[in-house]
Amino acid sequence: MINKIGLDLYGGDNAPESTIQGAIFALKNGILKNSELYIIGNLEDKTVFQGHENVHFIEAENTVTNETKPTQVIRLKNSSIYKGCEMLRTGDLDAFVSAGNTGALLSAGTFIAGRLEGIKRPALALALPGKNNKPRILVDAGANSEVKAEHFYDFAREGIAYAKFMDIKNPRVGILNIGTEEEKGTSTVRDAAEILKEKEDIDYVGFVEAREIFGNNFDVLLTDGFTGNNILKTIEGTAYYILDELRSTVNKGGLLTKIGALLMKKSLYSLRSKIDYRQYGGTFFLGVNGHLVKAHGSSDSEAISNAIYVAQKASSENLVSKITL
Repeated sequence: MINKIGLDLYGGDNAPESTIQGAIFALKNGILKNSELYIIGNLEDKTVFQGHENVHFIEAENTVTNETKPTQVIRLKNSSIYKGCEMLRTGDLDAFVSAGNTGALLSAGTFIAGRLEGIKRPALALALPGKNNKPRILVDAGANSEVKAEHFYDFAREGIAYAKFMDIKNPRVGILNIGTEEEKGTSTVRDAAEILKEKEDIDYVGFVEAREIFGNNFDVLLTDGFTGNNILKTIEGTAYYILDELRSTVNKGGLLTKIGALLMKKSLYSLRSKIDYRQYGGTFFLGVNGHLVKAHGSSDSEAISNAIYVAQKASSENLVSKITL
């Protein structure tokens, strides 16, 4: 089977350079073996891809910016995001990767590529690091700032599919709340819990507090997109703050401190890699009719290459088909 992977040339803080270099890296390292790469944008110098017969070019404009409202992208029919999602809808692409405007990408995915049958709310599913090197899946990580209780069932099915894609068997589902007691939280999360309790296809384990995000008592964590995105950015900020403070402490320390840091260097690099978004490359807008991959806005070439990898892997395993209806 030949996978057709689309790549948005634009979007992101480092585009188009990071996009081009990420694509070249993926091609040279066999990530796109048995795949066709469709670069969507206006690439004037196509010679950088000379010798790669599986690369195709789709002309599109760079008209979606961070200021573009989600509803506007539907009218920007020559934009790279619109064309990528349109190709998903028609089956001309199996997956589409973009580091562009999150809201615009979700809007295009929902209204141009279309929703899966039985799904009311597509969501952004994200893999977080967890204990025992086992990822935790966060849904929604930023797509839907306001949700209803019934949408948590969609999020659960999307999160379970992604968890299985990440080799987690029999995923357990929890809802983020301010406490584990059933009477805690907003009416939305309490109603959502009652809905999930009745679903035989969901292994619902109850409420989960934020301090247990990296724990072992769940695999998929559900919340609204506003909360989920703030959790993600808080984790990133806290992690990098601790690493910076540790680096500063070592630099100011004496000889024994520096020797100790040198002995721990391998372990510290391992810790850093666990919290590095580039390792995961991209996250999925699940519930969309196709594999829509959102790369981090500040993606460099390594992150773009990894986003291409997860798009290719999702296409090969047909991740979308694993979302139960």
